[in-house]
Amino acid sequence: MNLLSAFETLLQSWRLVFPQQRSFDRAYRLTFGLLACLRDHLTSSAICTTGRQFLDWSADYRLFNRSPWDPCRLFDVVIDGAGAFLAPDPMPIIVALDDTICRKTGRRIPGVSTWRDPQSPKFHTNLISGQRFVQASLLVSPAQPGPARALPLRFQPAALPPKPKKNASEHEQEQYKQERKESCLSNVGVRVIQSLREAFNQRAATRLRALLMVVDGSYTNRAILSQLPPHTILLGRIRKDAKLCFPVPDASSPKGRPRRYGPPAPTPQEILRDDSVPFIDVEAFAAGKRQTFKIKVLENLFWRKAGCDRPLRLIVIKPLGYRLRNGSKLLYREPAFLICTDLNLPIATLIQAYVYRWEIECNHRDEKSFIGVAEGQVRNPKAAQRLPQFQVAAYSLLLLASLQAYGFDRSDDFLPLPKWRRKSIRPSVGDLLDLLRAQLLNRSCASPRPANFIHFDFMKTPDANNHKTPDSFCQTAA
Repeated sequence: MNLLSAFETLLQSWRLVFPQQRSFDRAYRLTFGLLACLRDHLTSSAICTTGRQFLDWSADYRLFNRSPWDPCRLFDVVIDGAGAFLAPDPMPIIVALDDTICRKTGRRIPGVSTWRDPQSPKFHTNLISGQRFVQASLLVSPAQPGPARALPLRFQPAALPPKPKKNASEHEQEQYKQERKESCLSNVGVRVIQSLREAFNQRAATRLRALLMVVDGSYTNRAILSQLPPHTILLGRIRKDAKLCFPVPDASSPKGRPRRYGPPAPTPQEILRDDSVPFIDVEAFAAGKRQTFKIKVLENLFWRKAGCDRPLRLIVIKPLGYRLRNGSKLLYREPAFLICTDLNLPIATLIQAYVYRWEIECNHRDEKSFIGVAEGQVRNPKAAQRLPQFQVAAYSLLLLASLQAYGFDRSDDFLPLPKWRRKSIRPSVGDLLDLLRAQLLNRSCASPRPANFIHFDFMKTPDANNHKTPDSFCQTAA
């Protein structure tokens, strides 16, 4: 099985998502066109790549504007196909959650707002225009410790509602405040987590398995912790000065209102500097090899934002030392402070899941640089949300097809690396796209010409007795 055949097999499962066969055929063609095009990843570029630029292309745009299909169902194929790469049953299903901004320059594109640039320098905050999405990616890794893959499962829009005018009525102002509250990152993240939990519950193999959500500090808050669905665990970063509490002592005084929280516990930064709490050595795969992390663990702590009925485990990770080159000064990264809502999972599993979370950042880079998620030029409100989700779903299918065909390692089936490029442990997304284009070209060149193929030279004037136009040529050749 090669990459193209595995990818086509996965694409056939999309037939149940679309209401009609012709809608699926258009989605099938546009998927290959968006992945194989060499210019900007636009719908028009996909139409030209598939050789339909002289036919009526309005139906291809109506696929995103009017056709009734649910973008979340496109990712069900990934959930079903990735079951073979999940860890054994006692281990949880690890999913990373994060948000990203797709830059846009048009002022009238639906869902575009002004955001803070996350890549701006610390001494000056920049503002950018773009669309915001919340993404969830399934983290799968080989049986032996090695680099993981992140397979996107959700790419949910998180656009803010338009702000009403100054002379708007009170009802419009209240409605705007309610819509803005529902569209904040925390509430969108809760809906994504609940949607994933429902998707895993619908499958017998993953119905009773725990779901470990690995998030950053922006999702470690009251809104997320208070609305976690059953069989869902949260592992997230916390502030270094967070105010934690010990449990209520058993010999507490019965007078007055019963206490919910015990005496205050040291902050995570104080625990890191406290020599009375010993370090524990935990090994995890990071930066291409097995690393030894020094951590401190405190269990059965409480946080007021999580509630008095949810005990937490605090994990403090000491920063690793590294050198930019041989013989240079030893530098250190920033320490990490994590909380987990489960007290029974092995520490090594939590540390490895936190390290693997970096793969979702690689997803964001690949989606913008290679897949062109932010390049689509559509103005319809429904298409502005569907087209990026369609592209991310196709990208996720491509990653899953590479795992099914070649595994996690880079095999000899891929194109040889340039001389200046270092050896690669696994294929990059650029390697996958190059191999997909090569296999598509090999198939088109190896296949014989169809019986009704008519050659037409656009540089010559049509014959007076046989007026062939580009439109009639494409219809005949198709």
